[in-house]
Formats: sequence, structure tokens, C-alpha cells
Amino acid sequence: MSLRIGLAGLLLLFTVTSVTPGGVAGDEAAVTGTLTYRERIALPADAVITVQLRDVSLMDVAARLVSEQVISPQHAVPVPFTLPYDPADIDERMTYAVHATIRSGERLLFITDRIYPVLTRGQSDQVDLVLVKP
Repeated sequence: MSLRIGLAGLLLLFTVTSVTPGGVAGDEAAVTGTLTYRERIALPADAVITVQLRDVSLMDVAARLVSEQVISPQHAVPVPFTLPYDPADIDERMTYAVHATIRSGERLLFITDRIYPVLTRGQSDQVDLVLVKP
């Protein structure tokens, strides 16, 4: 019985991976939500979803990565996600947003095409993303 539980835990570990810069996932706080797309098509078996929490405060500067989750979807959309972060990394004066892509190999299948703000400036820590074809 415990062998099955251990194997199930390993499978889950390989199916969903969350990373925060610095290497360790913080468990004090998280942005959660779902992602979906409007097309009525199934994702290919090799599809990979990447969801990122970014600091998008500064214009003309690459957005700083705060947290990232990589998902190998095992079912149809909507796909839930969790982006753990360290609250010490969040500055109330800054603007944070969630961005997502779905890829099959090197091919981009879907992407967020607008800003989904979270955490600061009255925004929630929960967001539902709708991705579009590029």
C-alpha cells in the first residue's frame, strides 16, 4: 500500500513542477487559478503548459520572474495552476501579472494575449486565464 502511495507521489512530482527563483517553492502564499482556451480541440500528448507570475512594473524592461509552474496536462481544460511565492518578494508599489503558454515541442499553440493582474493595486490572488492562438 505505501509503495503505491510513494509511486503516486513520484508521478505527481513529475507531472507538475513549481519553481520560484532561488530554487525552493515558497509555501507561505500562492496565486491560484485556471487556464483554458476557446477552441474545441484536444491538446497533443506532448503539450506543456508554462504559467508564470511576473513583476511587470517597468516598461521597456524584461518582466522579472517571481514564480513559475510547468504542467504536463493529463485532462482537458480548464487546467488548474498554483504559483507559490515568497511574500517578501512582493512590493505593494509594483504591478504583478500572470502569463501562460501552451507548447507542443517548439511550436507555440496558445498564449495569453492580455495582462492578468494579481496581488497588488486591489487585485486578487486568484485568476482565470483564457489563452488564444498566436
